[in-house]
Amino acid sequence: MIDENDPDGFGERPLAGFTHSIDNHLAFYRFALTAYNFRCAISGLKFAPDALILHEHLQVVPIHPRELGGALEIGNALVLEASMADAFARGLITASDDWQVIVPRPEALAEEQRQHVVAGRVLFVPSEPMFRPVAKNLQFHRLTIARFHR
Repeated sequence: MIDENDPDGFGERPLAGFTHSIDNHLAFYRFALTAYNFRCAISGLKFAPDALILHEHLQVVPIHPRELGGALEIGNALVLEASMADAFARGLITASDDWQVIVPRPEALAEEQRQHVVAGRVLFVPSEPMFRPVAKNLQFHRLTIARFHR
């Protein structure tokens, strides 16, 4: 029964996946930047830690996007420089299950992106195994976002 005085939304349970607060997202964002040591996973470019809430050059990008059922967890995130983040989100860059960079359509990359992407190079991942990208998320990205099939 609906209770009008219930502060949690008339007694309804929050939907899974929509219960994360902005504080949780910011904490996750800072955690990912630290786990990747402020380094772009694709290019290897390293940046100084930024005192601002959001880093000027780096983005934390979901491998399996949340809106497509991906989880908010470190194994589903890459830290990428802004231009690499855009190319990854568009499927112009992806990675194998063993973290090798794949560029399905190199001609689609901008010149500045091509300068920093080496197909076949292993992603720069955290040294702690628990924080590294999970193969099932990379597979989802390859097959669904990049539409890369061998």
